[in-house]
Amino acid sequence: MITLKNYFHFNAKGEKIMFKGIFTPIITPFKENEDIDFESLKFNLVKWSKTKLDGIVVLGSNGEFAYLNDTEKKSIVDFVKNNFTHDKKIIVGTYHESTNATIKFSNEVADLGADAVLVLPPNYYKGAMKEEVIYNHFIKIAEESKVPVMIYNMPGNTGINMSADLVARLSRHDNIVGIKDTSGNIVQLTQLICNSDKDFTAFAGNAGYLLPALAVGAKGATLALANCLPDECCELVECFNQGDLDKARHIQYNLLNINMLVTGKYGIPGLKAAMELMGFRGGYPRLPFKPANEQVKEEIRTELLRISAL
Repeated sequence: MITLKNYFHFNAKGEKIMFKGIFTPIITPFKENEDIDFESLKFNLVKWSKTKLDGIVVLGSNGEFAYLNDTEKKSIVDFVKNNFTHDKKIIVGTYHESTNATIKFSNEVADLGADAVLVLPPNYYKGAMKEEVIYNHFIKIAEESKVPVMIYNMPGNTGINMSADLVARLSRHDNIVGIKDTSGNIVQLTQLICNSDKDFTAFAGNAGYLLPALAVGAKGATLALANCLPDECCELVECFNQGDLDKARHIQYNLLNINMLVTGKYGIPGLKAAMELMGFRGGYPRLPFKPANEQVKEEIRTELLRISAL
């Protein structure tokens, strides 16, 4: 069992250090032949390091982790650690279906320098994934992980929605420090924040409801949109924290349509197209994804111009 007090995520008073602010689940740029484009990745890392982002998530959904093997995944984590600023945190997605495989991979990326890991619940055998099974899965990972564990609730992809009660129970473990919640259910998010450990960090998982999430106690968010509009997303949080709700609402309204285009409507190919328009390098997606066509690019360009992002 890991002796948790030996790890950096406790301060001198023995209190958990909370993750907060805006993180972006970074894309993985690929070449046309589907090899990882490390040159483009480095270009993006340099640009993200100069933004207001509090950190990044590597091997998240927008990183196309499902299309990467473990050797590729570890090469990306190692590359990011060696080419990203040390002033911002790095969270790494370590989802595997089995508990032991998740623990093994979590500790491998911890050794590569990850500050925390982001873990989806097992979901292939959905019918067997009762709350107690999922609870035991996360507790076992938390007991063995060398770095803090963040829960990733993404019912849209997994088909499993982790209840507020389940998350609250898990929040009481010293090494489970937060959740990225993409359920879009603001009532559920409110309930889990209300009932969870006081040091537990709730992150919104979509820019479409960032302001409502902050209003009910979220400490920040992990946003696909922040790949291409990092400072705009961070500014919304700054305005909220400063009490300028009128400006925060204005930014939230401005982000709604572009967020919908690069998440729900066009997904990763759309996000990569938006990144190219904003001066980042999106690269190609991996099959079965196809690059965004010219019509999609023009729709995204029009929306970015509307909000004066270009």
